[in-house]
Amino acid sequence: MTRLNITAKIWLSIGVFVLGFVVSTVLEQVQGLSTEGTLRTTAQALFPAAQRSQENEAAFQSTVKEFSDAVLVQDASGLERAAGMGRKVTDGLTAEAAIQGISAERSAEARRLATSVERYLADAGGAYGALLANPANLTPETQEKMRELAARSDALKASLAANKERLSKDLRDELGVVQEHSTWQRRLALALLGSTLLIAGAIVHLTIRRSITGPIMRVIDGVQTATHEAAQASGRLAQSGQTVARDAQEQAACIEETSASLEEISTTTRQNANRAAEADRLMGDATQTVQRATQAMNDLRTSMDVISESSHQVAAVLKSIDEIAFHTNILALNAAVEAARAGEAGAGFSVVADEVRSLAQRAADAARSSGEIIEKTLKDVEKGVQLVALAHGAFGEVHTTISGTSKVVSQIAVSSDEQARGIGTIGQAITRIESVTQNNTANAHETASAADEMAMQMQTTRGHIDELVAVVGLRRE
Repeated sequence: MTRLNITAKIWLSIGVFVLGFVVSTVLEQVQGLSTEGTLRTTAQALFPAAQRSQENEAAFQSTVKEFSDAVLVQDASGLERAAGMGRKVTDGLTAEAAIQGISAERSAEARRLATSVERYLADAGGAYGALLANPANLTPETQEKMRELAARSDALKASLAANKERLSKDLRDELGVVQEHSTWQRRLALALLGSTLLIAGAIVHLTIRRSITGPIMRVIDGVQTATHEAAQASGRLAQSGQTVARDAQEQAACIEETSASLEEISTTTRQNANRAAEADRLMGDATQTVQRATQAMNDLRTSMDVISESSHQVAAVLKSIDEIAFHTNILALNAAVEAARAGEAGAGFSVVADEVRSLAQRAADAARSSGEIIEKTLKDVEKGVQLVALAHGAFGEVHTTISGTSKVVSQIAVSSDEQARGIGTIGQAITRIESVTQNNTANAHETASAADEMAMQMQTTRGHIDELVAVVGLRRE
């Protein structure tokens, strides 16, 4: 929150006073206008209505008296005067109901009374006129009408009196409200003006006490405290500067040792990086060798498949030979049978048939022996194919393992190279830290000297502040 200066506070007190005066003046004007409006409404509505209600009551009483006097003195002109007085009452009630500003209830009551009075005048004029025309005709019915008219006149008198009293009460209430409101407005204006004066006086008092004399003493106290603390801080700063200088020298020695150790680590790391690169190259050569071996195994498996297929074909050929030998043997038997039938003429043919059968049996035996050999060869070839497949799978696993190992070795080589560069960067940073430490040592000595000088300046400042206190002529509370 922004604090106000002295000028702003003085103008604020003046503004508060002016604002209070303006507000109280405006309230008085508003009060006057409100009172004027209320009195105008009262003068234009309630007061004329109350006055007319009094006139209407008096006129009705005169009307009733005129009717009574006309009957008593047997004067027909008195009935006309009574009727004229009654019309004044009805006209007055109608005018009362038409006044602007009275309540709707009072206006309706006035119209109702005007109607009742008008009916009463009509009934009284007829009854009293008939009685004046024939005074001897005083029948019980006529007497009953007279009593009824008397009761109605009394009721109308009471209603007109109540109407007058209500309007008078409304007038008194309205004037009481105006008076109470005026008193409240006057008290409010006085209270507002008094509060404004109190607030303005308080602001001026606080401005003088807190914004002039108080701040000066606070500034003096603050400066004295600050100089005292600054003197103590300068002493501590000088002591800390000496300690920092001593620690900085020790830190420089430690950094030199660390720099030498980092140089040795950097050399070892570079050697490891070179060895990792050589291992990566050897793993690459091993990978190529395994790839070639895998290709050779693939070629061997293809050759074994071809041999297996050829063996199957040879077995099929031997089976055909065996079948040919079987049929040849059958033919030789048939030829021997035919030679036996031919007798001596077929003796030579019989010898040939025996030789053919012998050859057929020898061919069948050879075919069976070859089939057994070929079958054994097929089994051996199948075993060889299976072994080749196993060897191929093993070479694939070896290739996968060598590939993974090659990647790891490559990563190790990259990491070793990055580590070597990082250690070189650390070495450079250590060199810069060593330089900064030496600079800090020199700065620490300069800081200690500056702290001593600042302590001397604090003593001089304290003397000037004492002179300021003497010039102001105030004592600290």
